[in-house]
Amino acid sequence: MRYTENLGENQTGARSVSERLQAATDELQELEKLVLSGDSSPRVLSEFRGAVDSIRQTAWAVQQWIELQRQHRDPYTLMDILAEERVRRTTQITKDLTIDLESLELGLETKGLEGLFHAIEGLYERLRPLFRKTPA
Repeated sequence: MRYTENLGENQTGARSVSERLQAATDELQELEKLVLSGDSSPRVLSEFRGAVDSIRQTAWAVQQWIELQRQHRDPYTLMDILAEERVRRTTQITKDLTIDLESLELGLETKGLEGLFHAIEGLYERLRPLFRKTPA
């Protein structure tokens, strides 16, 4: 009998986080078997890997946060690591979007593209001063 079969629903009728994590783990193990068959699009597989990596990083950060709190240490020391991870993921997503634009998979009809443009424009404006060359 699997662990999730021993767990009931909580008082509100919703599954607990632990139950959902166990169900997701079971599903990921099944997906692993399918991926190993080699019958998947490289593009979809790449996106899946990115999503799994993001979830892995989030789970690690939450685990570290809880552990630091239990040890009565400052969990906010994780903030720099989390910021670095967001920069890394954003860099990868930006590269992927560039490929999508070059291959014409994205266009003006793509929902949310204008919002993305304005968000990147705002980010650029805040990053630009950090990289201005100072006169020698």
